[in-house]
Amino acid sequence: MRSAAVFLALLLCLQWTWAQGESGEGTGTDAETEGGNRQEEVHFEIQGVGAAHDQSSSQTNISPDIWAELKELRDMAIEQKVELRNSKSKIEKLEQENAATQARLTASESKNAVLESRVNTSENLVAQLRRENMVLETRMSSSENEVAELKRENADLLARVTASENKITDLLARVTTCENKITVLETRMSSSENEVAELKRQNADLLARVTASENKITVLETRMSSSENEVAELKRENADLLARVTASENKITDLLARVTTCENKITVLETRMSSSENEVAELKRENADLLARVTASENKITVLETRMSSSENEVAELKRENADRPKVAFSAGLTNAGPVGPFDTEITLKFSKVFTNIGQAYSPTTGIFTAPVRGVYYFRFTVLGICPSAWIGAYLYHNEKKMTRNYDYNDEHGHVSVSNALILQLEKGDVVYMALPSGHGIFDDSNNYNIFSGFLLFAL
Repeated sequence: MRSAAVFLALLLCLQWTWAQGESGEGTGTDAETEGGNRQEEVHFEIQGVGAAHDQSSSQTNISPDIWAELKELRDMAIEQKVELRNSKSKIEKLEQENAATQARLTASESKNAVLESRVNTSENLVAQLRRENMVLETRMSSSENEVAELKRENADLLARVTASENKITDLLARVTTCENKITVLETRMSSSENEVAELKRQNADLLARVTASENKITVLETRMSSSENEVAELKRENADLLARVTASENKITDLLARVTTCENKITVLETRMSSSENEVAELKRENADLLARVTASENKITVLETRMSSSENEVAELKRENADRPKVAFSAGLTNAGPVGPFDTEITLKFSKVFTNIGQAYSPTTGIFTAPVRGVYYFRFTVLGICPSAWIGAYLYHNEKKMTRNYDYNDEHGHVSVSNALILQLEKGDVVYMALPSGHGIFDDSNNYNIFSGFLLFAL
């Protein structure tokens, strides 16, 4: 009986040791210390059980088989404890690995959160850049239109300058022709002067010869006066003298003819000289006129250059003003739903199909245009109805003031439309919107029959 009690106590000790080993797997250094203490207690209990067994064996006769089984159980308990300690070491390593894995997972999650934040920021930046690109494209289109207008103006100015240059070229050609004519005339004048000088030399020779002949005649007359007494003697010589006188007279006649010819030539030359002088005077007048016209052209060119500089300055100023000027324009269609109205009360028309909304002054959700700056604005609208025997129409409001009412009656089955346009001076924050009168109906679909548009003419 006592052997059975001892055996049962030993089994209870082993079970308690096993339970304490399992519960101590997740603890730290304190658990290991307690495990060592428990191992010592178990060993002590086993030794106590062995001592009790020795005492009881001295009193009772226990079979050797039971004692051997108890020793085996004690060895098994020790081995089991060693395995438990090894298992604890492995579990601690696994826990460290799990902690490292958990830390890496936490770092990955943090990195993922940062990446998601950066992706969201990038998407927002892309959206902002797209909006800015749309605004820049609009401004670029406006700038291209202005550049095209300036190019047309420059083309007109270039055409005018080209015409002036062509006129100047013609004038230069005419001046060159006149200079060539003057050169020819100067050449002809030099030739005429040379001929006149030659004629003068010939006349001088003729005058010398005539003077010599007159001198001879004077000598002959003197000799005839002094030789009247010698007439008889000289009669024989008279024939010779007469022949010589006749020859002299013939020579004089020839000389007179030649002098007459020279005088005629001189007269012709004088006439030509007068004509040349007249031509020279005419050419001088023409040159003076050409010089005046060239001077006028140069003055015109100077004025054109001044105007061109002024125009360029004005264009630069307009560009600066256009760069600073607010750009506001919108155009929107009503709906694709088909018929709108009639209603029992007046309603605000919300033109929800936005085609253009530069400056974002028009709200498609409310149908209201809000003036961003003080200025003069242009507005236009068109509405259409298709219901027979029905009224169509629309109001245009400035703030709370009804500016215009357009309506018509569709007395037959067909399409009826009304349109109108206004120019309004608005203060910053003023609103403009369209309204459908009560009892009126309109129709719209993808063909965009109903349009509401407006834009800023100029700021004030």
